[in-house]
Amino acid sequence: MSLAELRDLFIVIFSILAIGATIFLLVISFLLFRRIRSILDSGRATLGNVHDITSLVSKEIIKPLAVIAGMVQGLHRALEFISRSSKRKEGRRSDRGE
Repeated sequence: MSLAELRDLFIVIFSILAIGATIFLLVISFLLFRRIRSILDSGRATLGNVHDITSLVSKEIIKPLAVIAGMVQGLHRALEFISRSSKRKEGRRSDRGE
């Protein structure tokens, strides 16, 4: 076997190995893609559920609580205003000697 024939034999062997490795990598990539795709679909469904739950909580709990908190704060401010004005009147009466 001459050196040229040996060279050609190695080229053929390495070409066959390269084709086999390429096919193997393609199959592995495809299987991995299918598995990751199902995981991503599951993640998207879970994310949709979380979005629905947070929207519901925001609409049904947070907004009414914010309205109630605003009313309570307004009532508190009104009571503070009334108590300040009554303290001022009492202070004026005591200054006059009544």
